[in-house]
Amino acid sequence: MSSRLRIEAIDVGPADLSPQLPAEARLLRQAPGPDRPDYFFAVLDEAIGYRTTLTELREQGIDPDAADPQLIHVGDDGTVDLRVFGIVFAARIAGEMPHVGMKDFPVTLAYVIDNTALRDEVIDFSKLVYAAVAFITDIDAEAAAV
Repeated sequence: MSSRLRIEAIDVGPADLSPQLPAEARLLRQAPGPDRPDYFFAVLDEAIGYRTTLTELREQGIDPDAADPQLIHVGDDGTVDLRVFGIVFAARIAGEMPHVGMKDFPVTLAYVIDNTALRDEVIDFSKLVYAAVAFITDIDAEAAAV
């Protein structure tokens, strides 16, 4: 798979994500998860904004105190504004793999809330928030075709 990708659009996901797309990212590495072996970590070139609540995060088993204090703002009313740089994705259909030359490839996408996840050998869902079904494109393949 290429080292650069672009999130083109979403099929299902939060309303605040679509207006922030396309978003480009650098692939870091592949890592196994508790349910399948083919997750990938990537870092966005520019942060994606994510708005939620403390209650929603805690209901998903996420510790908001684990987020980078420079990337999270908690309002007095319990609203949470996060700037997300780290993402985790996997092919929407288990068994398929992101690949060189992919265009509008469907993936499940999660935001990394606890940046220590980037160092973990195995994906820890308690450090991520499921975000969307998205479509990604191999940027390196596009550049080579020009």
